[in-house]
Amino acid sequence: MSIPTLEELRRKADILIFDLDGTLIDSMGVWNQVDIEFLGKRGLEVTPEYLDAVKKNSSRDAAVITRRLFDLEDTPEQIMKEWDDMVSEHYRGSIPLKEGVFEYLTRAKGLGFTLMAATALSIDHAGPCLRRCSIYGLFNSVITLDDIGNKINKSDPAIYIRAMENAGGSDPSRVVVFEDVPACIEGAKSGGFITCAVHDPVGLGTLSWDDMASTADYSIMSFTEALG
Repeated sequence: MSIPTLEELRRKADILIFDLDGTLIDSMGVWNQVDIEFLGKRGLEVTPEYLDAVKKNSSRDAAVITRRLFDLEDTPEQIMKEWDDMVSEHYRGSIPLKEGVFEYLTRAKGLGFTLMAATALSIDHAGPCLRRCSIYGLFNSVITLDDIGNKINKSDPAIYIRAMENAGGSDPSRVVVFEDVPACIEGAKSGGFITCAVHDPVGLGTLSWDDMASTADYSIMSFTEALG
């Protein structure tokens, strides 16, 4: 179901929680290329199953999974450092917002929504990117999986609950979570949140868009579409 206009949505919700990679920022292709290059240097290939396993996790947990799946000699710290070196410049200098994002967030803020970010990114990548794209100040705060700990990933609702509570909310049925990864939509739904699937070809993984959209309360192909 297409998401209502922001004006209509304001009657149903007070808080909007946004994922970053693949939802607000057009970065999933960068991570896909990093995976290809990282594993390719070791004579290994990226599989859809591998991508689905890592993209809902923090960088550290993704490194642990990568080391285990491919029996690598590298430590998780070495893997994370190599990834960080490969993507840092992109987040600081080139990764753009997805179409319609700035306008959507600005309008939502003007209508009185509290905006939160909930991301698997480290704050070292998220912060510079959001500031460069001039949207950092629109969010009350940015919650990362590093803030949650306990090996929680985004298939668990803990990060969305933390974001809601940090925004002063207590009722997930008054909060909309925007995500581009199927497992993350399921995580938010398990916490009682309203969900909106955002189209991203990499985020989809092995699932079709129709199947992912059907699992969420709402779905959008782009934020330009959502502006109406």
